[in-house]
Amino acid sequence: MSSFASLPITDSHIHFVHPERMAEVLALMDAVPCTRLNIVCIPNPDITTHNPAAIYFKEHHPGRVYISGALDYRVLADPDHAPERLAAQITALKARGFDGLKLIEGKPQVRELLPHPLDGPLYEEMWASLERENLPVVFHINDPDEFWDAQRCPGWAKQAGWDYSDGSYPLKEDLYIEVDTILIRHPKLKIIFAHFYFLSLDLQRAARFLDAHPSVCFDLAPHIDMYRDFSHTSDATQSFFIRYQDRIIYGTDTDTRTLVREPDGVRFTQSIPLLIRSFLERGDEFTMPDGTRYQSLDLPQDVLEKIYAANFERLYGTAPASLTETK
Repeated sequence: MSSFASLPITDSHIHFVHPERMAEVLALMDAVPCTRLNIVCIPNPDITTHNPAAIYFKEHHPGRVYISGALDYRVLADPDHAPERLAAQITALKARGFDGLKLIEGKPQVRELLPHPLDGPLYEEMWASLERENLPVVFHINDPDEFWDAQRCPGWAKQAGWDYSDGSYPLKEDLYIEVDTILIRHPKLKIIFAHFYFLSLDLQRAARFLDAHPSVCFDLAPHIDMYRDFSHTSDATQSFFIRYQDRIIYGTDTDTRTLVREPDGVRFTQSIPLLIRSFLERGDEFTMPDGTRYQSLDLPQDVLEKIYAANFERLYGTAPASLTETK
């Protein structure tokens, strides 16, 4: 990591579930190095959330940690009042000291569990509240194309329940249409679409989307073939990153649920930051430890400064919000 540019870096996409692993996460952040991190919370299958773990981390490191909360779906027990109570959670999260919201409700597997259109009545008041409160969102929409094709879906994805080929899951285009509807209704929403909005194979469509919705950004947390997609069209990718340098945000999707303790600490988890930084900063073809080759972009330092920290801070603020005590 010492060969990379010495710049402030905020990782916009960190999952933190196990408080006992806080020291491991900090060790990884120091090794990368990473100045600040944004913990993104999601609901659990039992309707609890990762919010308490994020609060724990922020209590111990208030100046270093932004937190993006998850929605509490116990409100669905009273469907008549669920829309207003979801909306009220936005105000409550902000008052507690959360810096943003994380939504995984656009992932097809989760959408099957919560079968409510994202542009439908359940969420409409919530979108209005997010726009009114000026609270940013890290939003997971869709998954790689392979997951809708039984022949191409990887075995590990099938084991995780991400094979969407049986026709019971929403189609990728349907979810994109719902998002367009939301953004037309609420053009001031500040949204970071995770995993480059799963458009790494279609930069022309990605450009049209960013042009149509000037308040949104993409993060660089990798999906299955994202950086290979970029490498196959490296000249077009470099032009895209230069053109949309104000709309791209660094993130790794590091997750304490997959940290593995090794004799030398957290070495293996550095592979994703190594891949992303090599891709952005180097000016040649490089090979990762698994043997995969990539073509890098050699971006200028002023562009890197935006991608690594400034673009995130424009949405989330230059410092994390302070926590407040619950009543």
